[in-house]
Formats: sequence, C-alpha cells, structure tokens
Amino acid sequence: ILRAAGIPTNMFTVLFAIGRMPGWLAHWREMLHGDQVIITRPRQLHVGEPLRHFKDIEQRP
Repeated sequence: ILRAAGIPTNMFTVLFAIGRMPGWLAHWREMLHGDQVIITRPRQLHVGEPLRHFKDIEQRP
C-alpha cells in the first residue's frame, strides 16, 4: 500500500514507528506512574565477544 501511494521504501520503517509511537508512549507512561508495575525489562547489553571471524563457506570442512 505504501509503495502504491508513492512513498519511498526507505520511509517504511519510519512510518511503521510513527503509527506505534502512541502505544509505546502509553506503556512507558503506565510503567512510570503505575503502582502495580513492579518489573520492567532491563536493557539488553551484549557481553560476548565484540567481533568474531568466520571462514568462508568454501574453506570449512
């Protein structure tokens, strides 16, 4: 539908996020002001190796 409307494909993600922003903000506000919300999701931080090197598929056994 977006392509048919002439919207560039690099804008699809932005339009997806804009449409969901009110819901995301409402959930965030409920977490800040709600008494019943005890657990929130922590930030996810990668703790593994920062960079891994792989052999080309032709070089693998």
